[in-house]
Amino acid sequence: MSKELRMALILLFLLAAVPVIFFPAGFGFDYAGWAGPRLLAAEAAYYFLVFFLVFPEAGMGKTVGFTLGTSAYRLFAGTVLGVLLSVIHSQPLAQAMKEGWYAYFPGFLLMAVLAPFLLKNLWGSSLKRPRPTRATEPVNRSAAPPPAGGSHRTMEPAKVRPEAGASPRHDLREINFDDALAYIGEQRGVRKAYLVDEEGLVLARFESGGAWEDELWAAWGLVLVERNKELASRVDHSDFQSMELSTTAGKVYVQKVLEFYLVAVVEPPADELLNVRLVRAVEMIRRHWQEKYEPVLKTSREGHHVPDLRGA
Repeated sequence: MSKELRMALILLFLLAAVPVIFFPAGFGFDYAGWAGPRLLAAEAAYYFLVFFLVFPEAGMGKTVGFTLGTSAYRLFAGTVLGVLLSVIHSQPLAQAMKEGWYAYFPGFLLMAVLAPFLLKNLWGSSLKRPRPTRATEPVNRSAAPPPAGGSHRTMEPAKVRPEAGASPRHDLREINFDDALAYIGEQRGVRKAYLVDEEGLVLARFESGGAWEDELWAAWGLVLVERNKELASRVDHSDFQSMELSTTAGKVYVQKVLEFYLVAVVEPPADELLNVRLVRAVEMIRRHWQEKYEPVLKTSREGHHVPDLRGA
């Protein structure tokens, strides 16, 4: 049972117990018994409107599901209230049930107004995007290495090469750039993460949802870097290493890694452990570059500078 569901059940019994305190006071809320079905219909419409506004990304199907689930939750609370009224006030059970469901208007109003907000976290947790799963592929040792010069601009697609009985995320030699960004994306609150070179080419990326616009996000990261490099050069001629930009919509982290820039766009409720994941991702990127590409570039450079003496 999830933490949100346990909390919702605890609050349900509290919600049902509160009206017992002031029962049978009407507080001026009097209405005929025939209003019951109409109240239930108005209650469902109210729930739908609340969830439509609170979860605009949910879609019609999920919004209807949240409405039905909340209606069942409120009726269950009404049932608990009816049982309490029957026991405490010695009412006939059938009459007490009507009072709990809709006939005792102050209790009905209290439960109906609060119910959707008590379930907000529970329904919200069902909308969280599951962590990305990486397709497993066999290790391709014969893959052609990138050409010399602009080799870092053409990277292999995301792959995980898990060894039997071991988690691939603990073996840095078996992790590529996309895996490093997916590791950042597993942290709550991360919207986007990408690795970009100094010319604005996106080498790897992660996005939690929505359309990706390479030119917009890559340019944004480079503009932040260039502006801060310019300011730093005016002050003490120091080199850019990292920065953190806070806005009302969240935060943007920029970290230099080798000759690249790692950028993460984060929502306000981001976990404090994000910095740990950023450091770990930087380590993954460095290790992957050193293991995969530096030997190739070194061999290529030696081939250009060492003369061919085979014909001597």
